[in-house]
Amino acid sequence: MALWMTGHSRGLGKHVCFGGIPGKQGKIFSISVQFVVINRKEANDRVKLKWLLCLLNNLLPLLRQIHEEHNLELDMEAKIQGEKLNITDVERIKLDKEERIYCDNCCTSIVDLHRSCFHCRYDLCLTCCQELREGRQPGGIEADGIDLYYMNKGQCHDANFKGIKPLPQKWSGWERQDLPARKKLIITSPDQCPKWRANDDGSIPCPPKEYGGCGDGTLKLKRNLKANWLAKLLKEADELTASSQFLCGDMSPGCSICFPNCSSAADKLNNSGTRQAAVRANSNDNFLYCPNASDLEDDDMEHFQKHWVRGEPIVVRGVLKKATGLSWDPMVIWRTISKRMMQKFKDKGSTVKAIDCFDWCEVEINIRQFFTGYMEGRMHGNGWPEMLKLEDWPSSSLFEEFLPRHAAKFFATVPFQQYTDPKFGVLNLATRIPDYRPKPDLGPKTNIAYGFEEELGRGDSVTKLHCDKSDAVNIMTHTTELRIFDWQYEKIKQLKKRYRDEDLQELYTDVCKTTPKNVPNKHPGTLGSPFKVTEGSSPAMPKPLEGMEQSLTFDEMLTGNPLDVPEPNSEESIKGLQMSKKLRMLDNETLNLIVPIPAPCDGHMAAEINIVGKVEEFGVNGASEDISSSFEGKITDNGESVKLDAKDDSKAESSLEGNHGGAVWDIFRRQDVPQLIKYLQKHWKEFRHISNRPVDSVVHPIHDQTFYLNEYHKKRLKEELNVEPWTFEQHLGEAVFIPAGCPYQLRNKKSCIKMALDFVSPENVGECVRLTEEFRLLPRTHRAKEDKLEVRKMALFAANAALREATELTLKLRS
Repeated sequence: MALWMTGHSRGLGKHVCFGGIPGKQGKIFSISVQFVVINRKEANDRVKLKWLLCLLNNLLPLLRQIHEEHNLELDMEAKIQGEKLNITDVERIKLDKEERIYCDNCCTSIVDLHRSCFHCRYDLCLTCCQELREGRQPGGIEADGIDLYYMNKGQCHDANFKGIKPLPQKWSGWERQDLPARKKLIITSPDQCPKWRANDDGSIPCPPKEYGGCGDGTLKLKRNLKANWLAKLLKEADELTASSQFLCGDMSPGCSICFPNCSSAADKLNNSGTRQAAVRANSNDNFLYCPNASDLEDDDMEHFQKHWVRGEPIVVRGVLKKATGLSWDPMVIWRTISKRMMQKFKDKGSTVKAIDCFDWCEVEINIRQFFTGYMEGRMHGNGWPEMLKLEDWPSSSLFEEFLPRHAAKFFATVPFQQYTDPKFGVLNLATRIPDYRPKPDLGPKTNIAYGFEEELGRGDSVTKLHCDKSDAVNIMTHTTELRIFDWQYEKIKQLKKRYRDEDLQELYTDVCKTTPKNVPNKHPGTLGSPFKVTEGSSPAMPKPLEGMEQSLTFDEMLTGNPLDVPEPNSEESIKGLQMSKKLRMLDNETLNLIVPIPAPCDGHMAAEINIVGKVEEFGVNGASEDISSSFEGKITDNGESVKLDAKDDSKAESSLEGNHGGAVWDIFRRQDVPQLIKYLQKHWKEFRHISNRPVDSVVHPIHDQTFYLNEYHKKRLKEELNVEPWTFEQHLGEAVFIPAGCPYQLRNKKSCIKMALDFVSPENVGECVRLTEEFRLLPRTHRAKEDKLEVRKMALFAANAALREATELTLKLRS
């Protein structure tokens, strides 16, 4: 039992006894009660009033905008009806407590006024109504061809590919989640879409069936809120903030606290409270505010706000010092979650779905294997590091239930809790949503990923360039340095050169003319390249492609039975060799296995594979596993056989150790976004994404989340457009604050666990609204399309609650 008691210390495992149970005379029972406590320091009334007034002042522009849009639609309705109209004349739709209403055209959350069809209940937001009256496509020009994008995804558009049967589709993680909704409409071409226009008098007809309507009747004006509620809220908030004397954020360039006017260049570099993240010429924001969590005082909130209001990232060091006595070791987390899952679902969940960073597709993997790879590393059959990511595990909804102590400690360690606390943060708009209203998923979200110190170029453990829907804070809670062998490091160098040559060849030649009809396994030269061996014979293998290594897929290897692997290019092999038989990981046991292989491509080639792991037996129900790293052997150049010996791990290892962080971040300034988009629109063909193939289409260069700018592209971006991101390393125990509207990417240099928490600050609510407007113009099938944040509705709730609390505090301080 976990009890949350604000303002008290946490008791470790209190043992409590209870007396007689009805019907059980003389019996007693005991339970272990654990008090999980978050200590919150309440601000005094004057400081809290200042924060509330600041919140209201930041929300007023949005309130005025919403009110103006409503007034314009009321005027239009009066014109349509030919008589004066009052808000009370508009029919009110009462929603259930958990009900949300979205625009059926652009998927944006509807706050209050909207138009709806009496017959089919098709709902249309005011923005789409206005676009229709202006003769524009409501929801953006992409709305016409939304399902054309869905139907053609993953297929080559080149004429040379006509008549070629495509391979079975392998969806990336986010596409698999959204798959049911992606088949809603059946529009194959923009030419098939009937025209949808507003009537001459400004009224809106219900759209045709192809758009999801019924095509019968006219959309009527409806409202969700009480009459005049918004107008009253706006008037009272305006009056309260106008009579108050306060400063809400300092927009002056530079920071006088970080760097007094007398600061020299050397002083700036030696300032422990800042971190240099850029070298832009004539810029005041090259240094980021980087305080230590143990040094933060009450007045540091104002320092934080000076940088936050200007849209600058902030890094806070040493946040985990407040969480002493708690282990974020992945094995500890895994055992705890497995125990809770068994109690709740009668299943400890032996497999998870991770993302393979080589081709950005989902792979199903045994949890123990995943975490063993996290600690010790995994590799493909050709020696290339395998980078896996496990996102949102456990899910946000189950995190506090499955890891109560970790959740409590995490919430307690997040700095600047007036902004970040998901339940009590005064300056977090998300905390103002009433309990009876559905709330957006703001975390905490867990990201467990492998990492590699060097930038590989392909298959790097990265979070690709994107823009969050709101503000966010990301804390690194655990890191592990992966150790690699000397032979593998040399092999990586060779493969990097080969991959660079392939990239150049694909960029400057017609790839489609040379692409084979049957594409082999997703990873050239990995253990997934299947072949079949019968006892006493040589393996029947397809002819290897030039420049690709061959590797082995083993099944029941301990029993010595013949390998039973599907034929190449069969449906089963393409899906990744779904296996349900039991495999064994080997350690300190000797296994001699002779398997004939064809002559290697190179004249002289030798490689060694050393065993890593424990003797373990477990079930696998998913994609085939790379187990080549469990053997030691040599590939000879005689073209006859390979000998694999399992032995103890006593050879000297190589490691890329150093005092580097767990991840390197690149965060772009808001004002640089147009130039960043311009660069990506020019060079998009130079990037790879799904199935490790070149990007074949771009909807939005940032919101697609398909690009990662490596060092080469960042250098070109600087040279061509003079755009440079804030670049810095995140170390263990550091919290990175990312303002809404700042695109960012990151690369994991170590295996690491990161916890992310979203929040909505008053300073950046305008950016959240702007992003919502960008998302509504995306195709219906786009991953960022849905308005999950509902920031307009959130702002109304926050303004109403803040107005009430500020009014009470004002009367209290005057008395």
